[in-house]
Amino acid sequence: MNKQKGLFLTFEGPEASGKSSQILLLEKYLKRNKISFITTREPGGTKLAESLRNLILKIKSDISIDEEVLMLMAARSHHINNVIQPALNKGILVISDRFADSTFVYQGYVNKFGIQKTKNLHKNILNNFLPNKTFLFKIPTSMIISRLKNRKSKNKYDKLERKFHDKVNKGYEIISKSKRFIKIDASQSIQTIHKKIISNIHSLI
Repeated sequence: MNKQKGLFLTFEGPEASGKSSQILLLEKYLKRNKISFITTREPGGTKLAESLRNLILKIKSDISIDEEVLMLMAARSHHINNVIQPALNKGILVISDRFADSTFVYQGYVNKFGIQKTKNLHKNILNNFLPNKTFLFKIPTSMIISRLKNRKSKNKYDKLERKFHDKVNKGYEIISKSKRFIKIDASQSIQTIHKKIISNIHSLI
């Protein structure tokens, strides 16, 4: 890996798409191959941001969409400044379970804050800080519903109906036109997906 500049990779997708499980597999692979990395998540990644995460993802919440977006921007700013950028400056691979694209989709599109409005805030507040590449996990809504039935720990998004998950999928389709996105068929086997991720990472480092 380039020792002068790290690489920032994010994993995105709807609920129960398998991205978190793939991150765990990737961690094991990187450790075996002695590649320096850190993993993090959003909302979260720092003590402050994790506190905001708990507020944002509460099943019962009186936070407005405007307040939620601003909280996410504040959490992300703290995350970038205290975790992500310092690691990248050391030439370390940074892997995040969700990042700005989730805000563009969930708050911007699904909750109708506005995709462009959300992107403008990200640009103005966070200097349009984006990952080098994003693995986007694509999965049919029917499979999402099936997988969520077996999930023990649920946040407010897991409990919503099919229409919500359809909108999430549509939101990701809208925002994922650029070459930054590496699209993953999340209905494939765990090992098939893992091999595709490793292959793509090797082409980047």
